[in-house]
Amino acid sequence: MKIHKTVKPVFVSKFQCVGPDCLMSCCRGWSIFIDKKTHHKYLTADNKEIATIAKENLILLRKGKNQYSRIKLDQHGDCPFMAENKLCTVHREMGESALSRTCSIYPRLEQKYEDETRHCMTLSCPEVVRLALFDPEGMMLHEQEELLAHHKTNLIGKRQSAGQVQQVIHLFSWHLLQSDSLNVEENLMALAQFILCLQKYNFDLHNHFTQVEDFYHALLNELHSGRTLIDKRHSASATKLKLQALAVMGTHVASDSQRDNFTLEGHRLISDWFDITNQNDLNLQGEKFAAINLQWEKVCATSCLAEPHVLRNYLLYKIYNGYFPGKDTATILRQFYRIVLDFYYIKVFLSVKSMHQEVDQTMVMKTIASFSQRTMHNTAIDARLNHIINKINGGDDLSALLLIG
Repeated sequence: MKIHKTVKPVFVSKFQCVGPDCLMSCCRGWSIFIDKKTHHKYLTADNKEIATIAKENLILLRKGKNQYSRIKLDQHGDCPFMAENKLCTVHREMGESALSRTCSIYPRLEQKYEDETRHCMTLSCPEVVRLALFDPEGMMLHEQEELLAHHKTNLIGKRQSAGQVQQVIHLFSWHLLQSDSLNVEENLMALAQFILCLQKYNFDLHNHFTQVEDFYHALLNELHSGRTLIDKRHSASATKLKLQALAVMGTHVASDSQRDNFTLEGHRLISDWFDITNQNDLNLQGEKFAAINLQWEKVCATSCLAEPHVLRNYLLYKIYNGYFPGKDTATILRQFYRIVLDFYYIKVFLSVKSMHQEVDQTMVMKTIASFSQRTMHNTAIDARLNHIINKINGGDDLSALLLIG
């Protein structure tokens, strides 16, 4: 017998598809793969409409049973099975059980370990964004343990159990991001300092746990005190790095949004504000970044982001979904860099957008969903961004700190 733990955030338990009321339909702009069993089920369906659509729009791939075919989208980028009311014809006529594996699972995510199953959902779904960020309890975790026979935990695709050191670092990181502070940037800076402390002791928590724990509590005290951990001086190197980061995100994220043009249109506003094509006057650009910081403070004080749990829940989601710091502590700074880079881009994006229209819950949901559709559903994006980060950071992942202030 073996104890197996199931972890599920509150937002996962509360999720229900809102169908036609969704801000960004998952039936538009995606590569929708059909498994072999479902492919033949649609072709031979008793419902003539579904059978006809299948014959005309299922493109054979034969890339394994789960990618046996792909749905050809119409001229508007919509799935041909989507009816006028934005509901699925297959679901309506044949029931939920007839949905393909892709459609029945989305937006659910699941990580299986030898001793633990962690449930999550992708932020590319705007309803998931709403539940995870705007519900004060959205990122509260429910844990349940059950006793299983050994053979039942021998799951295909399972991962090696998280090590004790990983679990302790994850727990410390969780509480640092969750802690009350002046703003979430302070929490990010505290996490950076905690990572440096771990590196100082070579992640040897067995022999240096007391020192690490003392440093952790000192960071919590700093956050609670209201004193800032951030150096607010604007150097030319920081300005240059920030401009490069925006250019990278524009090239590799904003320029390739399949479902909609929301991110692309927002990035054009960023480009106009900074005139990214002309980066020579770093003093002028530094002044513009200072203005962005002031605008961000205004947005965080007067909009739907004023509730402190919203942005903290976003950061908690990031480390929960990636089970930060992962199995390889040697990459912890790079993992941190990616979290900071994503946060930095969303911060600038919403700040510039707020100069043109009010930041409300709908805008935040669409911003994060559109952004996440590109960053969470592309197998090549991580390698591509890591390659670019190596170019812009000068070989020093600590440069991520320059993106926080």
